[in-house]
Amino acid sequence: MRAGRDRRPGGRVPRAFLAATALVAATASPAAAFPATASPVTASQAIAGGKPAAIAWTPCPDRPVTECGTLTRPIDPERPELGTFPMALARHRATDPARRVGVLVVNPGGPGQSGVDFASGARWYFSPEVLARFDVVGFDPRGVGDSQPVRCSVELQFGGPGTHPTDRTGFERLREHNRLLREDCARHSGPIIDHVSTEEVVGDVDALRQALGEDRISYYGLSYGTVIGQRYAERHGDRVRAMLLDSVVDRGVDAREHVAASARAAADVLARWLRWNERTASSPLHGRDAGALWDELMASAARGELADPDDPTRRITPHDLSGNLTASAYLPDWEGFSAWVLALRDGAPAARAASRAAGGDPSLFATAFQAITCADLGFRVRSHAEYAALTRLENRISPRTAGSLRGNTAMTGCLGVPDTRTPQRPGAMRTAVPTLLLNSGHDPSTPHEWAVAVRRQQPRSTVLVTYEGDGHGVYDRSDCTRRVGDDYLLSLSLPSDGTTCPAVDE
Repeated sequence: MRAGRDRRPGGRVPRAFLAATALVAATASPAAAFPATASPVTASQAIAGGKPAAIAWTPCPDRPVTECGTLTRPIDPERPELGTFPMALARHRATDPARRVGVLVVNPGGPGQSGVDFASGARWYFSPEVLARFDVVGFDPRGVGDSQPVRCSVELQFGGPGTHPTDRTGFERLREHNRLLREDCARHSGPIIDHVSTEEVVGDVDALRQALGEDRISYYGLSYGTVIGQRYAERHGDRVRAMLLDSVVDRGVDAREHVAASARAAADVLARWLRWNERTASSPLHGRDAGALWDELMASAARGELADPDDPTRRITPHDLSGNLTASAYLPDWEGFSAWVLALRDGAPAARAASRAAGGDPSLFATAFQAITCADLGFRVRSHAEYAALTRLENRISPRTAGSLRGNTAMTGCLGVPDTRTPQRPGAMRTAVPTLLLNSGHDPSTPHEWAVAVRRQQPRSTVLVTYEGDGHGVYDRSDCTRRVGDDYLLSLSLPSDGTTCPAVDE
């Protein structure tokens, strides 16, 4: 983490969101729950789809300068018998009301991260001028946090067969496990589990706009939050004042393209980490052949001989190594990861990599991530033969990382789950002012090529700015990235397409 990034005593905001997101597939980082107050919106209004009443805001418990509220929403407007859920909200009010521009709705991604927590930490993320002139409003999307979270049995969520099947039997066993897990989640969660798609969240965002009494909103979305933003701009572009999408998801990729892009990102992450060790005197691996050590550990893990130094009974797999490398690239935390790798080599106890988030219920984020991903993901791997072909592809692209854990999750995470109804294709973002796209040139999760693809798909309605360094999430990376984002949000001033911000020390 760079100097100045951690401005909150005793915590990281919002980089903890990014680190947790990195480990959803591997370690199921938590999404913190948050108490919210009651809303005056009635169930009949919510089910009928009428204009929602104003939100009753009250001070949040243990959250300085933040207000909380809820908005009652129908689970399915077409099926009122399914009832409603409370959408949890948080607001950081403009500190200079006389110069207030309007509302900035925010979502930190995941999927499964809490927008309530994100808005509560707004003063550690957004610039003082943005905080002065916007009410920053965050929401927990349906199925997340305090918005009737998806819940599943921990034993099923974290048990079951391996997620990298080597034969047809293992593939079918994983499919059956996922089917049973889905049924279990439905029993614990109720009908909300079938209604957590981005399409439905977009309807909730527009209801939030109405409840706030705003004709138009500005929006900041990070990672998966860019999917919500894209779909909102496609469906309600006339209600958008400004749309800032940070670390962009390309909704048009198919399974093969997703796996290939994820593998290319993994290979890039490995190269960046090795380069950092070589040039950084403070690295625990400086002066050593980090590449040879990495290859040795991967080979040991493949033989089942690599023990976790913090739990010698547990064997670390090549996919664990690769997944934790990717997780460390989110901040990035190369130093912490290098220390962990050194501990693996020496077999000595060590603190876990700094990018691993701690605390909370580890099942909440993982279940929301899977439910939302499977509601949105427009492709399914149908057979072990197809899975094996895609696995060979990712291993050809990035053999030293055994492909990508993120790519594998996309292939196997939704086996046995009903197909999505969400369009797996980009539409046209119809906004008065073009959307600003921000992306790191070396992003481990949303590869730069995805942002380039979205820009190419919509050349008249987007502008792309690239941060030339590492990490996931761009807005607060440097003075340059913050200035670009602030100029756009505050005055709708767009930079030239193709603008770059130089990397800073990380």
